[in-house]
Amino acid sequence: MLTKSKKYIIHRGMLSLIFAFALSVSAILSPLVRAEESSGYTWKDIIIPGDGNVVRVGLSRDGLKLFAIRKNYDTGKVKLYVSVDDGVNWDSFDMPDDSGWSIISNTDGSKLLTEGANTTYLSTNGGRNWSTLSTPTSEDYGASMSPDGSTLIRCGRWGAPPLYISTDNGQTWIQKGNKCPSRIFNGGKMVYIDYTRSLLEWSTDYGLTWSVIKNEEVRNVVFSDDAKSMTDGWKISLDGGNNWAGVPERPMEPGNNTRLKAISNDGKKMIATFNPVGPDDPWGIMSVSVDGGKTWQKWNNENLRESSSSMSADGSRLFVMASPSFSEPVYRLATLPRPQPVAPGGTGSGASGTTTPSAGSSSSGASTTAASSSTS
Repeated sequence: MLTKSKKYIIHRGMLSLIFAFALSVSAILSPLVRAEESSGYTWKDIIIPGDGNVVRVGLSRDGLKLFAIRKNYDTGKVKLYVSVDDGVNWDSFDMPDDSGWSIISNTDGSKLLTEGANTTYLSTNGGRNWSTLSTPTSEDYGASMSPDGSTLIRCGRWGAPPLYISTDNGQTWIQKGNKCPSRIFNGGKMVYIDYTRSLLEWSTDYGLTWSVIKNEEVRNVVFSDDAKSMTDGWKISLDGGNNWAGVPERPMEPGNNTRLKAISNDGKKMIATFNPVGPDDPWGIMSVSVDGGKTWQKWNNENLRESSSSMSADGSRLFVMASPSFSEPVYRLATLPRPQPVAPGGTGSGASGTTTPSAGSSSSGASTTAASSSTS
């Protein structure tokens, strides 16, 4: 007969084995549970203050700043609205009167580019002040910027060569090549889409030399900020164009042509819109995917035409403007849960250092609070 002490020892041993087995099963199943519980974007209506028409919305590449540009056609004034709390409060800054047709941001939103009628304007302090970006020649040149803001590029009108780069905010320019890249990345990386020859070319030396990474069925291609993920909606590459595979499911609808708008660094989050083929086809219906194109989620109903959209580099945030028929545009922010920092006390990206204001128009600096309502 077992003594009480021996029974207690055996009982504890059995409990320990059961607990260890439960932990091992939990460790095996946890990735599956997380995958099943992962959800799509959560959408929230945003109210943008001010007068005039909103012509463009955008995000900083870290997703922490929202941008909206309003043009008042009665007064001719243009204002930039900036929010750092998901559209609850907004600061407003004056912009040059002929600007606002585009907004290009670096990672933390401290450096911005915008196009005017015949001029490109640069801000190095988050839109508070603007200066006319210098040109390498007397001709009118367009401009773009690397994700980290360290490199500016300029090409001729309509993307004509040659290519000039600047690493000092446009004070000096250096000619680098005779192709105008379709997209510029950090560290001298660039891509060029040759629609005539159906080629996708890659450069790692600021456009001096190029190599082909895709030479069949090259359509409009979108690229992630880290230059690793790219897709045209039919094919996708997650390794910088070395290997290509078919997109699992395309959000195609009868009579419509899918156009990819953005892709995240990991290649899992994508924005797609539908361009109409026939006169009776709907226009601009937007769908999003968080699993590399396996499944797609419509962002709203089919009566909304997407007119401006922006995605953060990691794909966790989308800022979209759409126009319903005969009504005011709607603005919505979509969010995904973001992973917590691994290091104890770590912080997310997007902290900007001290910037030197550029000469230009003075900013109003007005802060406005806008109420926002949530929507599914």
